Amino acid sequence: MSRSSTDVDIELAQPGASVVLPTPRLTGFPSFADFVAADADAAIYRKYERLSARNLLYLQSALHELEGKLEHLDAEDVKEKERHDREAQKRARLWPHYARGDNERARKHRQLQEEIEAKLKAYHKALILENQVLKLSGPTPRVLKAFKRWFESNPLPVLWGRDKDLFRDERDLVALAPVETDRLNIFLQNYFGWFLKVSVEEVSSQITFYGEVKTDKPSRRNASSVRKTKAKRSSTSQHDAFSERGP
Repeated sequence: MSRSSTDVDIELAQPGASVVLPTPRLTGFPSFADFVAADADAAIYRKYERLSARNLLYLQSALHELEGKLEHLDAEDVKEKERHDREAQKRARLWPHYARGDNERARKHRQLQEEIEAKLKAYHKALILENQVLKLSGPTPRVLKAFKRWFESNPLPVLWGRDKDLFRDERDLVALAPVETDRLNIFLQNYFGWFLKVSVEEVSSQITFYGEVKTDKPSRRNASSVRKTKAKRSSTSQHDAFSERGP
């Protein structure tokens, strides 16, 4: 996963290492940008699928209307040809007559074609972009949980106004750097990820990262439990070794 020079390299960092941001940031868009830039996993954004669908529907209907106008002009040209109107034949067969002719119907054709070209370009561009967006994956539940926990970590969300609900519709979110996980990776993150954490200090809070997700530090109770478990396993191993040697 590519990162900028200021990004945290989780795999190479030493346990307990910290990266201090060079400039204090106000909570809001400045701190949000730092949060996303610190770990590619946090690059989560809205797709705006409903807006995109409506935009495509509007462009589609606009082109459908222009298509009808062109068909109407073509039908009238056929009628003119049947009346032995040579101008209709020239418009259909001679590019200079179509492109530069002073005939009123030639001008109508040119004007309509310019409208079709502009609208068709916008429509095809929107189709291709929508196709690319639909191929993007959503964030994993673990990443999204950590992301939303940070965004809503204070009494007030990081962003205010309508933006406080910016990430409420989880079906409309994409992850620009989706995490590839397997069972072993998930197991290690669940049980040992805190051991390889790297912290990033901000103005008023601390974010802890490891691999796929941002997580909290283990509580003292959990740390004590881990130590007791290790001690018990060590004691058991020594006892077993002694039993095998015999008296």
